[in-house]
Amino acid sequence: MSVRFSRTAAVAAVAVLIAGSALFFLWRDLNLDSIKNAPLPDVVVENIELNRTIKGNQWKLKSPRVEHKDGIVYGDSMDVTIKGPATRVTHITAQKGQFTRENSDLKLQQATGEMKENNKKYNMTAGGVFYEASPDIWHFSDGVALSSDNIAVYGKNGTYNPNSGLCRITDGGKVIW
Repeated sequence: MSVRFSRTAAVAAVAVLIAGSALFFLWRDLNLDSIKNAPLPDVVVENIELNRTIKGNQWKLKSPRVEHKDGIVYGDSMDVTIKGPATRVTHITAQKGQFTRENSDLKLQQATGEMKENNKKYNMTAGGVFYEASPDIWHFSDGVALSSDNIAVYGKNGTYNPNSGLCRITDGGKVIW
């Protein structure tokens, strides 16, 4: 037994199959559990500049693109300038950064920076930088180098307290003067 379809019936059957396939894929895409549970940012902003006063210092954070999600600002290519007491100005750039709005903590990755104070200049590079706002302490990780005109300090990790001026290198280090 042989069944023959007319040309119109064959075209209609193909059109129904295409429309059915399209509807199936559309339904599947709209009902993906991973899409429903994906964390989405509250806000995405390009070319932003945030100004804030933290511990009496004037902070300026600039980034070409940031996402705000769950109280944290995530930025690409962050640029941070801190104007402190008297003549102290700190400028840090990083590939990526996070700023927690609630407590003003700051995390930076692949950071370089300099601090100028009273005609002195101090340079810094670190794989990771964490500014803990509550005690006003900077933590350096993943390799850190701190230097000025007459001294250079290298190590794996370290801390710097801007109030006391105390700088500590932990997990081994090297000093050149």
